[in-house]
Amino acid sequence: MKNFLNVLSVSVATMIGMGALASCEDEAIGLGNNVIGGEALGNAKALDVIAYNDTVDTIRTDRFVLQNATLGVYKEPVFGSTSSKFYGQLRPEGIGNRDFGKEVKVDSVNLYLPVFYSSSKTPVSRDTINLTNPGKKSIDTDTIMITTKFAVDSLYGNKDATMTLNVRDINTVLYRDTKYFSKLDGSQSPITVNSPIIGTATIGKTVTNKVVKVKTGTSNIFAETVGYKVTLDKNYFYDKIVKNGNTGLLADHATFIRENIKGFEFSVGESDGFIINFNPNNISLNMYYSYKNPTDKKPTDTAYKERLSGTYGFEFKNQWNATIGSNVLVNQIKNEFAGTTFGNAVANPNKTGGDVRLFLNGMSGSSVKVKFNQSQIDLLKSDVAKGAVITGAKLKFFIDDAYSFPKPPYLVAWNSYTKDGKSINELYSDVLDFYNSYPTSVHFNPIVTGKTDYYTIDITKHLKSMLEKGNAFENQEMVVTMGNFITSISDATTINSTNPYQNNRAYNPYRIVLHGNKSEVEAKKLKLLVYYATK
Repeated sequence: MKNFLNVLSVSVATMIGMGALASCEDEAIGLGNNVIGGEALGNAKALDVIAYNDTVDTIRTDRFVLQNATLGVYKEPVFGSTSSKFYGQLRPEGIGNRDFGKEVKVDSVNLYLPVFYSSSKTPVSRDTINLTNPGKKSIDTDTIMITTKFAVDSLYGNKDATMTLNVRDINTVLYRDTKYFSKLDGSQSPITVNSPIIGTATIGKTVTNKVVKVKTGTSNIFAETVGYKVTLDKNYFYDKIVKNGNTGLLADHATFIRENIKGFEFSVGESDGFIINFNPNNISLNMYYSYKNPTDKKPTDTAYKERLSGTYGFEFKNQWNATIGSNVLVNQIKNEFAGTTFGNAVANPNKTGGDVRLFLNGMSGSSVKVKFNQSQIDLLKSDVAKGAVITGAKLKFFIDDAYSFPKPPYLVAWNSYTKDGKSINELYSDVLDFYNSYPTSVHFNPIVTGKTDYYTIDITKHLKSMLEKGNAFENQEMVVTMGNFITSISDATTINSTNPYQNNRAYNPYRIVLHGNKSEVEAKKLKLLVYYATK
């Protein structure tokens, strides 16, 4: 799961230069004389907050957020069941009417659904076959086939399970400018499908890659896309492609996706297993066909072939590709959690006093709301007026280790408040104004790995703006959710948008339970930790 989530980061040197050095571990910090001049003492205050489990949200699950996509289903007793179907448009790589020849036969149609895997780790297995002299030890000039099995790196749930991947074609035209959302029960789906399955495959924790090459050659004769291989119905493609070679249905992309093949649905047949994460841009689909040689054989043609072969390819590229494509992509996610621990927490939040535990499930659209204690902030404001300098402000969300969920790398948050009677949701200035660079240094929401048992949301600049500049945010709440902001395809060190809803929770299957402000464990209660210096 480590290959599909991104990071926000910041240079420590930059933080010092901007006067925002804060300790992640100590409850008090000491600042050098050069920071504010003269002798300085480090102090810390733990301000009260109210944090509660908010209503599960309808989330947008289209090209706006789907840098990656998901499919599958996973169920466990704490958060319940999450299932996901993927819908994607496809277009011929070479658009235009096509003469496929005479006596055309579709030999095979292969689709590869790419998944994240680790090529640097030792493969699960690797076998080599001598194609030139089968059964014999290969020599340098022999053509060989290398079959390598890799462990899938982007699977969440029961990693030993296998599921049935089904592919169907859809009946609904998908439009690029339409917004697609996922609600709790899946009833929102505007997409209908034809019932016949046109392809199926068993998927699990490994993927196989085949490469054909000369043993000592430096290039490949043939190389499969690494992913789940799905063999599609040859008759379907004969009817949709070969028969329509000169009907105009292959003439242009608009006609193709509106009147011929509108797109495919990818789903699983089981009710429990795992959720897989993949990049739709890298889906590979080729139709291999053969046809009668249009040239008559001559006596001198020693290598004459009665039938010739061809390939007709398709692409699934969308706006998140380096060379931007126009294909529409949609996930439809369904969550069922009635009667679960998570469901009860969401149905009965303590909005006035705060909750004991906080529950986050990325693909459910769940979030936590955090309210600050305004009276305590006002008292701190009076300290600032007397010369105190705010040097740090952060919240620590401690993980409840009684649960055994894999540790998500990130949480993300934004500011929600009212301005001129309108609801505003925007990124904190700590995201926008600090030097944030993916993935090595972090200011706002550091990555959590190893033995670290808490998540940090740093709002130093935001708090300073309230205490030192008098900025006010009416009805202010922090919205905390699973995941991170999406990064730009042209520069993976920067976030793609200032819209806080452009984050990766729609394809983030992680689940986590955190200590709230009412936790019975005093040391792990959620607080707003404020660090300041006085002369």
